[in-house]
Amino acid sequence: MRKTLFILLLSLFFCSVHAAKISKEVTKSRASVATVLAYKGGELLGSCTAVFVGDKCDVLTSNRLFANADSAVVIDNAGKVHAVERIAGADGIYGCIRLRIANSKKLKPMALSTAKVAPGDELYLVSYGVKKNGFVEPVKVAKVDSLYSCAYYTLELSMQERYNTLPLVNSAGELVAIMQSAPLGDTLHSYAIGAAVFDKLKVSSANYGKGYIQGTSIRAALPDVEADALSCLYMQAIVGDSVSYKNAIDEFVGKFPDSYEGYVARAEYIAVYYRDMETAEKEWRKALAKTDKGAEVYFAKAKVLNSIVLSGDTISHSMLSFENAIAALDKAISLDNQPLYLSYKADMLYAHGDYAAAATCYEALTQTNMRSALMFSKASQCYEQLADYNNSVAMLDSVVSMLGKFPQQAMPYVLTRALVKSKAGMYRESVKDFNAYESFVGSGLKAEFYYLREQAEVNGKMYQQALNDIETAIYLSPENPVYYIEKAMLCYRVKMSDEGIRTLEKAKELAPGSSDVYYLLGRLNVQKENFSSAKECFEKALSLGHPDAGKQLESLK
Repeated sequence: MRKTLFILLLSLFFCSVHAAKISKEVTKSRASVATVLAYKGGELLGSCTAVFVGDKCDVLTSNRLFANADSAVVIDNAGKVHAVERIAGADGIYGCIRLRIANSKKLKPMALSTAKVAPGDELYLVSYGVKKNGFVEPVKVAKVDSLYSCAYYTLELSMQERYNTLPLVNSAGELVAIMQSAPLGDTLHSYAIGAAVFDKLKVSSANYGKGYIQGTSIRAALPDVEADALSCLYMQAIVGDSVSYKNAIDEFVGKFPDSYEGYVARAEYIAVYYRDMETAEKEWRKALAKTDKGAEVYFAKAKVLNSIVLSGDTISHSMLSFENAIAALDKAISLDNQPLYLSYKADMLYAHGDYAAAATCYEALTQTNMRSALMFSKASQCYEQLADYNNSVAMLDSVVSMLGKFPQQAMPYVLTRALVKSKAGMYRESVKDFNAYESFVGSGLKAEFYYLREQAEVNGKMYQQALNDIETAIYLSPENPVYYIEKAMLCYRVKMSDEGIRTLEKAKELAPGSSDVYYLLGRLNVQKENFSSAKECFEKALSLGHPDAGKQLESLK
């Protein structure tokens, strides 16, 4: 009996000595430990230990509970419940998640340790417990490794379920690591990921809005840096639905109330989705009041108005007009005459059919830092729309000259110039461009290319080349009746009547209902002085609706 009592007292003595080694800082660190409960549809999915960290008192814990969660709460050391508002970061490699709660000012975050930890050092497991409940347990470090630039600790401790996600602190009460599940089959050790993982858990534009854990509907928080948050907002506008985009805008404005970007985004959203132009105008005015970059606000407004007008909606509100869009853009240009705004104005003018004004803008841009083949090409398109083919060709000459050292880039413009030259009546010059394009591309050109060049050659009275090209077009596309008719017309022009008639016999098989085939057969037969056959052909063409067949029949009487 005395021996048993002695052993018990000795045991208590050593425990008290060991307990005496645990500093006040370690004990106090328990105030930063919490528990997280995750739910789906009101049903509890599970719970785990967490710790408050960082200047916003975010919650650092394991991500294992959140695969299907739609809500979560955090219970602090005093027993107070805090709703989780957002996911502030997560990473599957580290198995950790960072949660954000509201009204965290009175909570005490745990400091992150920056001290180096070596094998043999003693750390402390700190558990969750309301007020004085819970435990502190010392543990020795067996090994220190690195996991993707983050410390990874092997501990001389057999892993138990109650240890999972517990914070591991040093004698100063600073967070060193977070406990993680041991690999299957390992019953001798425990493992923990270094506290530096906290700073690696950040929201980015690639995953904002949908949460980080597949299946969760808890939204990610916008980053705390405005530029990063703005990137998330722009990405959400592209990939998110209208509701999530609206939520992102509201969150951005709430988080950065002095940033004009949020009000600009909100104005656009209201204009596009609600056509509430009065409210949108108020948001644009708020944006103007928040920045000295008024030109950017007016530019954004012009783009919104123009996009709605181009969609065909000009009746929802009197503000929705091309004139108002141009007025907003001109205001932007008056405040900051930068080429980007002039380029957009040129595009607007072109889209609304004012090709002369658009051409003037594009040519002006060729004298700025936006001088490029594209600007000359757009000016050329304007002149082409105006049937000013000489100026159109001149613009394309500039393009080809600029890209002279880059033939692969220049050749599409050479082909375009060939087509414009043909329209301008510069047929032989057009053929030269066609030839240059063919020489560069080599084999593999389609029938349409040879058909287009053949037409330029015919108009340039280059008949042998034209015959060669139309034959090639027929060879490449033998089922297209247009090419046979084109060849027959050329045969008529050069008085190859028999060849033209043979060609049209094939066209009749491909297009038996074509009035052009029979009309042209009639003309070829007239050329051969085969008047009876010609009459039959014209009568057939007339029955099929050819507009000139009747005149030809009258001429045969």
